[in-house]
Amino acid sequence: MNKGSKIRRKYSIDTLLSLSVCCLLFFSGCGLDEYYVVAAPYLIYNQPTYSTTDFSQKYFDFYTNDTGQTTSSDFDYLGTAVYYKIFNNYSTMATEYTAIIALNSSTTYSAAADKMIDTYGYKELSTSSGTPSPLLPDIDADTRVYIRLMNYQDNADYAAKIIIGYDPDDDAHDTSVDGDYVPRRNLSKKYTFDFGREDSDDTGFSVVPDADDDDVTYSSSFSDDDDAVWYVDVFAVAVGRDTTYTKYYSTVLHLGSIAIDSSDENN
Repeated sequence: MNKGSKIRRKYSIDTLLSLSVCCLLFFSGCGLDEYYVVAAPYLIYNQPTYSTTDFSQKYFDFYTNDTGQTTSSDFDYLGTAVYYKIFNNYSTMATEYTAIIALNSSTTYSAAADKMIDTYGYKELSTSSGTPSPLLPDIDADTRVYIRLMNYQDNADYAAKIIIGYDPDDDAHDTSVDGDYVPRRNLSKKYTFDFGREDSDDTGFSVVPDADDDDVTYSSSFSDDDDAVWYVDVFAVAVGRDTTYTKYYSTVLHLGSIAIDSSDENN
């Protein structure tokens, strides 16, 4: 009995050793899935809400996080993308915002960005000369960014512009910003955010959003009394990709939301 027990015990040990070697060879050959974590942009200096009525406060001001990224030969950090979406109903906007932000606490870091882009259809902010992706490429330095989507009347101090490397002491009302940094909607005709403004410098591009536009969520049940007012929600997210060109996103940073009255120049 003892001899048989020893034989069975030796056989069991040999079997376990064989299985261990097989598992080691299997995982060594196939490799485990690797997930890259991208650090989110941060430090918001101005975050307007849809109820903000002061035209001078209707801009976004934040920092990128280029220095907070992990470097790897298998992973390329690309920079910071800015996404927006237009709504005719602020309640719908608030519902989508809440669902997106809730996923910032997910163990899957890209979950909030995936919800924002794939489920809700937020679009990357474009410019008058094209749609760089991401809008703010990596420059190996944290950069302060100013974005104002629409022009206030014909006041050059409050013109629509994107300033990369923003200095509030010098650039707050800089009128010499290159036209490449004028924000536009991400549609084929590059419409502006000066909704319905007939005397805008970009006449012909300042159209009122349409319910069928790709960057619009339109609620047909919303009150007709508010048809002139549109709401724009804006997020920033850091992005990178691995050697297979699979994209990875950080958690999202809500830059804020603004109301744009298409019947008024005072936005």
